Amino acid sequence: MAGIPPIEEVNALDAEAFRGTLAPLFERAPRFVARLGEGRPFESEDELFDAARAIAREMSESEQIELLDAHPRIGADTAVVSDLSRREQGQEETNDTWVGEELLALNEAYESRFGYRFVVFVAGRPRADIIPLLERALHADRDEELRRGLDDVVLIARDRMDALRGPRPLREALREAIALETSRWMVGEIDRDGLIRATHRLIDEGVESPGLLTLSLANEANEPDLGPPVARLMSEIGLGGWDEAQARQLLALHTAASILGELNQPIDGARRIASVSSNAQFSELVRRWEIDAAGRDGLDAEIRHAAVELLGEEE
Repeated sequence: MAGIPPIEEVNALDAEAFRGTLAPLFERAPRFVARLGEGRPFESEDELFDAARAIAREMSESEQIELLDAHPRIGADTAVVSDLSRREQGQEETNDTWVGEELLALNEAYESRFGYRFVVFVAGRPRADIIPLLERALHADRDEELRRGLDDVVLIARDRMDALRGPRPLREALREAIALETSRWMVGEIDRDGLIRATHRLIDEGVESPGLLTLSLANEANEPDLGPPVARLMSEIGLGGWDEAQARQLLALHTAASILGELNQPIDGARRIASVSSNAQFSELVRRWEIDAAGRDGLDAEIRHAAVELLGEEE
């Protein structure tokens, strides 16, 4: 399938070409895609998907259901789903026939209760992981579930555009922000919930990363171990094989830079470096600072000098 052109070219397409280009993102829901085309021009891809979300929420219920029902059932026969859906739904080879049978029963129960198809942003998760999501959805309020499904349609479309276009490299500052938060989790500075909150914050700040999005959904997916999604995220940003020792080194270096940039008090930075890296020099400086109140100004200067040495810079 051809990639998606830049937003300027999307804006310039005639109505038929626009439908042909954008329809695969939305499983070819005709009335919705036509409405979206009428909303041009878009200043950016973000504006396009913001408009898609607003249109999906505001159009008539019959059109909303048409948009949801354009998507195949989760766990549908691979022979009848689009290539994009097959990739998203994690249609792995499995001998667990119970998974397919359970999904079939749950999909039927969901459609009977709500009157529209269950749609969720799967993000490549195995089909078995969708079962608890469907079970919880069956107890949701109908209007809330309709809104969630429509929002997920837009998330799916955004992910499809990224897949067709190919990943855009993250700016170095964003790669560093991801590496710092995952490193804090690896060394125990933050817990599971703290890491997931950090992913939500980064996404809210505009970081676009499939791996980050998958990690942000770990609680909803009942992911028991964050290790695998963290490893995939680190590989995505070019840090495959990232381990705890590297995490401790990164945090120590980042803290040393914060000391020199006067973002941290020298003693606070020294304590953190000693904690995350077991650095003997900083541990000794902390010990001396705590017992020598009169000499703390001089020790602050020693801490700054040690930070320079740690970073390999000249004072």
